[in-house]
Amino acid sequence: MLASETQTQPTVDHRAHCAFVLHGLNTNPRRMDSLAHLTESLGYRTSVGILSGHEVNKPSSSDQTSTSSSNSTTAEKWQNEFRSQWSAAVQPCLEKFSERVLIAYSLGALTGLSVFDGGANLPLPTRMILIAPALLLRKKTVFVRALSWLPFGSLPSMNHPDYRARPWTPLSDYRALFSLRDSWEADAWKVTGTTSTLVILSPEDELVDSQGLADQVAQKSMNRWTILWLSNSFSKLIPHYHHLMIDEKSFGQQSWDTFTEQASRFLKGDFVSQ
Repeated sequence: MLASETQTQPTVDHRAHCAFVLHGLNTNPRRMDSLAHLTESLGYRTSVGILSGHEVNKPSSSDQTSTSSSNSTTAEKWQNEFRSQWSAAVQPCLEKFSERVLIAYSLGALTGLSVFDGGANLPLPTRMILIAPALLLRKKTVFVRALSWLPFGSLPSMNHPDYRARPWTPLSDYRALFSLRDSWEADAWKVTGTTSTLVILSPEDELVDSQGLADQVAQKSMNRWTILWLSNSFSKLIPHYHHLMIDEKSFGQQSWDTFTEQASRFLKGDFVSQ
């Protein structure tokens, strides 16, 4: 190659950028692949996390074994798993100008924020995309919360059959979910309130109090948190769950296109609130 040709080559940015994607309660982690592919297409080194009780590499005949083994699930166990997996995912991205992105759905968002806002000694995310984060739950979940204190048992999964990790959700998982919610509330947004965050909310969400959460963000003047309202009403999945928004099928084509466009702009740093 001629010297003159070498001089005209563009400067290569060798800084690493990392993304960590985390699923929701009784959601098949493999269904998070579309979100992982989005960050990979933008040049992020992407890892997908798995919390205990959500492994899907077991034959269906072992559902009973899987359910009983997940009875040991606790909020602390999920938090420890998050710490370990997040640390490994962002290890290559600790330089000053590296991006460390958390993309988390429902329980995954709650788990991550409970760890960061709880003061964990971890590299912090530089950006977050939180989809239907389970930070404020609808009042009707009180019934499930009451049942969750039973020492054993499960409830039928409230997730689409193609998206769930297993047909039944152990009560211990719900108990861990509510415990996470309580622990996070005590430290809410102490750390993450100043993190650049895109929050995807559906007005029809059956589980998350979307409007209440949006109101709290506004009341606290968290100007680095941006709410993007999207509806998956045109999703062709049957049964239809408004809380489920993680890929093209669950979002519906139009909302998925809007999400990917705005999420890409946000990750590139040129998102403009609409």
